[in-house]
Amino acid sequence: MSETARELVIVGVDNAAFAPLLEILEEREMISAEQLSLLEIQDCEVDPQVFANRTIPVQSLGKFVFNEAQVVILLKSGDAADAAMSAAEQNGAWVLDAAAITRGDESVVLIHPVLNSAELAHVGRRVVALPSAGAAMVAEALAPLRDRLRSVYVQLNQPISALGKAAIDSMAAQTARMFSGQDTEVDPAIGHRLAFNQLSASEAPLSSGHTLSELTLIHDLRHLLGEEVAFDAGINTVAVFHGQLANMGVVFTEDIDLHKVRALLGNGARLQLAEQPSTENAVGSEVTLIGRLRQSLLDKRQFNLCAVSDNLRKDVAINCAQIAHLLLKNY
Repeated sequence: MSETARELVIVGVDNAAFAPLLEILEEREMISAEQLSLLEIQDCEVDPQVFANRTIPVQSLGKFVFNEAQVVILLKSGDAADAAMSAAEQNGAWVLDAAAITRGDESVVLIHPVLNSAELAHVGRRVVALPSAGAAMVAEALAPLRDRLRSVYVQLNQPISALGKAAIDSMAAQTARMFSGQDTEVDPAIGHRLAFNQLSASEAPLSSGHTLSELTLIHDLRHLLGEEVAFDAGINTVAVFHGQLANMGVVFTEDIDLHKVRALLGNGARLQLAEQPSTENAVGSEVTLIGRLRQSLLDKRQFNLCAVSDNLRKDVAINCAQIAHLLLKNY
């Protein structure tokens, strides 16, 4: 089947990652307008989208017919998305789950375009999953150190966009009300005010005390960096719209000096060293910024560092686009 005969289908045009994904596809000329189909889960009229100077209509998911020439990116979850995934797979399409629909299904392989894209050639199903944005960033940051790691603790500060577009809209409305001197309501889905706040957790803890998102982060890191490395993690939510920051404590299996660690990180793919990285510097960028590297005062084999990235553009949109491009071109 020729590459020009292939089609990319994106489900979920109102997802927060949709706009940056469309930008990446157009900037890199990965597909033509004729190869792109856009679907919305809700059975309602959605405005057409502009791509490569062409107007692309947004079709209803319920009326769309999947086939083996397609790669389908799922940006939204829910019953309709589950049904779409089943229909796409049954009709021979490739499915890239970017909405954690298949989380916990061990028959679905996590694929990171930089770290393990070769696994696409050996998957048992034509369904693969994208790692969480936090896991994608942390795994890239630690990949140059992978063979020397004993344990890693990650404290991820995630932005409001990690909670979805509804949370972005909610915080924007709360911010406007507070600047106007008006009272603001607690976000009903989160149980806290989002604007001008920091949340120790944005979801209920499980019996272990971890949240599901924290266990998901740990699971994804184990898959991408290896089961021999011990991981633990915490996730806070901070009142910024975009850009994620992780503080990490990494313990090595043997003695290593600071210059060696810095040199290894400096050679990592899509990594850039910075003295004091911030999300302001990372948003809009296509690299993960690494900084605040220092030896721990607790253990000479432990080093602490910080990583920041654009969670939507880099760790969802670019990764989605690159995986989809590989599937369209080679599979």
